[in-house]
Amino acid sequence: MDLRASLDKIEQMKRRVEELEVALQICEMRIEFLEASEEC
Repeated sequence: MDLRASLDKIEQMKRRVEELEVALQICEMRIEFLEASEEC
């Protein structure tokens, strides 16, 4: 694998990590919402 292909792969992985971080934040917000709902 040449350097260019390696860099492209790294960029793909970075984008995937960003997508997962967003999904995690959404899950955390849902959990907080559910916890707040239970307290009522």
